[in-house]
Amino acid sequence: MNKQRNDRRIRRTKKTLIDALTVLMSQKRINKITVTELTELADVNRSTFYLYYKDVYDMVEKVESELLEDFLEAFNKCFNKYYKCDAAYNNLLSFFTFLFEFVRSNSKMCKILLGPDGDYAFLEKLKSIIKSQPGFESDEHNLKLQYYDPFIISGCIGIIQEWLDNDMKESPKAMAIMVLELTQNELL
Repeated sequence: MNKQRNDRRIRRTKKTLIDALTVLMSQKRINKITVTELTELADVNRSTFYLYYKDVYDMVEKVESELLEDFLEAFNKCFNKYYKCDAAYNNLLSFFTFLFEFVRSNSKMCKILLGPDGDYAFLEKLKSIIKSQPGFESDEHNLKLQYYDPFIISGCIGIIQEWLDNDMKESPKAMAIMVLELTQNELL
C-alpha cells in the first residue's frame, strides 16, 4: 500500500515538474531555463528535482524519451490493429488519424518540441522511429524511394507543426484525410 502511494506521489511530482517545464519552454529556450525557476514554478524542492534528474537538459531528454516511447507503443497498437485491413487507404487513414490524435493528446509538449525553439534531436528521433516501421524501409538501389520517405515524413511533420500553430481547429480525422489527399497519388 505504501509503495503504491509513493508511486502516485512520484508520478504527481514528475507531472508537476513537467507541467512547469512546459510553461517555461513556451516562454524561453531550454538553455535559459534554470533548475531554480523550474522548481519554484512547480513548488517543488530542488533536492526533489535532483532525485529524478541531473539538470534541465536531462529532464528534457527524459520527457522526450517518454513521449517517443508512448508514441511507439501507441503506434504499434494502431499498426497491429489496422494493418490487417484489406484496403491500403483504410490502413493509411487509420495511421494518420492515430498520429493526429496522439499529437492532440500531447499537444502542449509536441507544440514546444516541434516548434521553432524546439529540440532538433527530438525531431530526428521521431523521424527515425517512423522510418524504422514496416512500410518505410528504404531501398538503397531505388533512388526515388531513398528520397521519397524522408519527403513524406518531413511533409507530415510540417503539416503537424502548422496544425499545432493553428490551435488544432480541424479534427484528427480531417487532418488525416488532408494528408492522404496531398500524398494520395504517391502512397496508394
